[in-house]
Amino acid sequence: MPLGSRALDILSFLASHPGELKTNDEIVKHVWPNTFVDEANLRVHLSALRKALGDSQRSPRFISNVPGRGYAFIAPLERNNRAAFPRVARLANAHSGRFSARIFGREESIAGIAGQLAKERLVTICGPGGIGKSTVAKAVLSSCAAELDAVWIDLSEVANGFLIPTVVASELGIPIRTDNIVQDISAHLDARNVVVVLDSCEHVVDHAAEFAEALLDQTTVPRILTTSREPLRARGERVYRLQPLSLPPSAATAAAALVSPAVQLFVDRADACLGGYEFSDADAPYVAEICSRLDGIALAIELAAGRLESLGVAALSRSLSDCFRVLSRGRRTALPRHQTLRATIDWSYLRLPPPEQQALKELSVLPGGFTGEAARAVISSGEADDLVAALVSKSLLVADTHRGEPVYRLLDTTRLYASEKLADAGEFSVVMSSFSEHLIALLESAEAEIYSVSMDEWSQDFAQQVPSIRAALDWGFGSSGDILRAVRLTVAALPLFFRLSLLDECLIAVTKALGHLDARPDLDERSRMKLYAALGWPQMRFTAASKHGIDAWTTALHIAEKLGDVDYQLRAVWALWVDATNRGEPRPALELVDRYLAVASSSPERADVIIGRRMHGATLHWLGRHAEAADELRMMLAEYETVPDGRHSVRFQFDQRVTARIVLARCLWVLGEEDAALREIAETISHALDIRHHLSLSNVLAEAACPIALLSGRNDLAAEYIQLLREHTKALSLDVWNTYADCFEAELQFRAGKPVECLTQIRSSMGVLVGAGFTLFQTIFQTTEAKALAALGCPEEALEVINAALGRCASSGERWCLPELYRVKGQIEARTAGGGSSALAAFETALESALVDKAEVWKRLIVEDIAQCRAALAPAQADEFNIERPGDGGMHPPPVSPASDPSMPS
Repeated sequence: MPLGSRALDILSFLASHPGELKTNDEIVKHVWPNTFVDEANLRVHLSALRKALGDSQRSPRFISNVPGRGYAFIAPLERNNRAAFPRVARLANAHSGRFSARIFGREESIAGIAGQLAKERLVTICGPGGIGKSTVAKAVLSSCAAELDAVWIDLSEVANGFLIPTVVASELGIPIRTDNIVQDISAHLDARNVVVVLDSCEHVVDHAAEFAEALLDQTTVPRILTTSREPLRARGERVYRLQPLSLPPSAATAAAALVSPAVQLFVDRADACLGGYEFSDADAPYVAEICSRLDGIALAIELAAGRLESLGVAALSRSLSDCFRVLSRGRRTALPRHQTLRATIDWSYLRLPPPEQQALKELSVLPGGFTGEAARAVISSGEADDLVAALVSKSLLVADTHRGEPVYRLLDTTRLYASEKLADAGEFSVVMSSFSEHLIALLESAEAEIYSVSMDEWSQDFAQQVPSIRAALDWGFGSSGDILRAVRLTVAALPLFFRLSLLDECLIAVTKALGHLDARPDLDERSRMKLYAALGWPQMRFTAASKHGIDAWTTALHIAEKLGDVDYQLRAVWALWVDATNRGEPRPALELVDRYLAVASSSPERADVIIGRRMHGATLHWLGRHAEAADELRMMLAEYETVPDGRHSVRFQFDQRVTARIVLARCLWVLGEEDAALREIAETISHALDIRHHLSLSNVLAEAACPIALLSGRNDLAAEYIQLLREHTKALSLDVWNTYADCFEAELQFRAGKPVECLTQIRSSMGVLVGAGFTLFQTIFQTTEAKALAALGCPEEALEVINAALGRCASSGERWCLPELYRVKGQIEARTAGGGSSALAAFETALESALVDKAEVWKRLIVEDIAQCRAALAPAQADEFNIERPGDGGMHPPPVSPASDPSMPS
């Protein structure tokens, strides 16, 4: 029906209160909030409404009038309670109801777009810059808040469309775990009532279309709403073209002019700008002229209203008219509307004093929100603060003061305009050089804080610098950029990229930087060393790590040796030691410890030698020398108390006390001190929580808490630790430790009498670990696999698994769990026909190994197994065995041997 937006508002208001008399004041207050409207205006809209409905004042069917009092909706009303959207799972971390803004004259558009979104899964709001696409999109989300969750993605800060999936995943809090980020996003969103809003797509329209199609192809319920100056031209897209705000009649009275949403917007912004504005009949013709000249473009109207601080309405109208006489030539030949907006910004720009013009151009290099410090870095004038304040007052710069220190932002169209002016002046590279230097200095000074301090305790929100870093890197690595500055910025940004888990784009920048430096030997070897170290870091945490891995660390070590850089020599040797340990090769790991200690002896930091002793103690544990390892670690901990913490958790990823106590607890358990081991673990977990070091907490859970709880037969405690490990590592995207949680859980499944589930899970998890090169604990996990096979009646296959584990230990020198391997082998042999003698031989070998290693816990278990085996073979020989059996007061052994330990040793 031919209803205007205000008439529709009146009808909706009256129909929502059927049979109730609503006064004129109530109706006006609802339809025109915070705006003065004469009752004559209300009568005009009601007359139009009745005409559209075919209603008569003499015999009304829909709306009844009580003269002098108000109106009532009198027609029978039938409510339709069917939801427009299917009722499915809500998204826990979405932003339902967050979006709200005062808008004018967009009711029909909002209803139309919401209707399209209810029927279609991809809707694009199109229109020229500044017309209000984002504002309308937010209003649509508010209108659908009861049915849809919303995820708002601002693409105006994303210079490279390739990063759209990364930005969406980051907003959703999805850890990036595979190369197929869209697949991860789809799995997270599928079957949820959620609309993903891609705002400001025009500069990355091709990539936005690809992302939208891929996401919709892989899901069934989620919807996508985009805003763009042009359609995405994607499959299944519905386009809604947003029209300018409706304009008032010329020379109108104030009441008649306020029928126009364009005038309503002007009056609202003028009131905000001046701290109070009375719209009069005298001003109405001028305001109507201003809005008409600006073609109803919302941004242009806001800019014009912002000039009322220095100009009256009449002068503003004359000035704007003069400007358009020059810039609107050819309007009757269908001048594109975006050129009208350019004319508006041109008009504002040309009236700025030269210092403000220059500041606006220079600020255009700053994407998204920026601080006063960033503004001072790029503005060449010494009066940067005054210039920023002047631009804010003239509405060319938006200031958000709700978060303490003001955060500024240029409107996108203004920034584009100013950046073109900067490029035309040939000054873009000069300003970007200053901006890049600012970012480099900021990141270098904050390196230790970014690495080692909780994000909640950061002195500032370093994450907000990411769009700026992206922009500076795009310029620096571009054809007209400064590639050496881009290299320096990449190096300085490494801590932030790692802390925010932005490894994909970090590695892109690292690869570009290395491509430049590798082709120019000796140009900047120190940066090349750090970049190769960065290239190797992902393998320390992720099962899908970069293939470069160990080669990158080896190259970093060679460069560090050439430069005589002791710090990076120690980092690289430590990483190589971690790799050898993770591969379950303690013999070469011990050689690397010696190499580390040799370098550490020349380090100015006394703690480096102490950390080397921790590495030595841990390696002795893997070699089965538990008593020596415990002594070494106790001495290390005592010495470490005498040195400041420094940046040890930055250089070597973990809190050094935590990593030492992890291995000490393991040694204590093997040496027979079960209660002491469990206390050590509890205290270490408490310490890791106190210092809020997430990696260290994951480390103690994975390497000590879970395995020792299992080894001690504390199934309930083990289940609690496993769950904590799983949740913690999933949140931090620590793949290796998360996979170890699956291995530990497989042992619990076996103990719960579920050998099939156990076997399926342990094999799947070990496959992931072996593929990633994390095989340190493969041997102990193979005992779980072998026990499950034996329980399923496959003893021969179980023996093959155990023998493979024993062969691996023989070749690598690993023997920390060697007694347990032979003990499980004996248990399996005992299940085979006539395998009693073989079982006894395996038990005796296990006992010999336990005696050599002083592994008291396993010795007690093995002695009991030997006694049972001898009794089964020949009851008369049971008392002839002359090794003392454990008494009733000894350790309560677990019903079966558990799986042990996990990932990176530290």
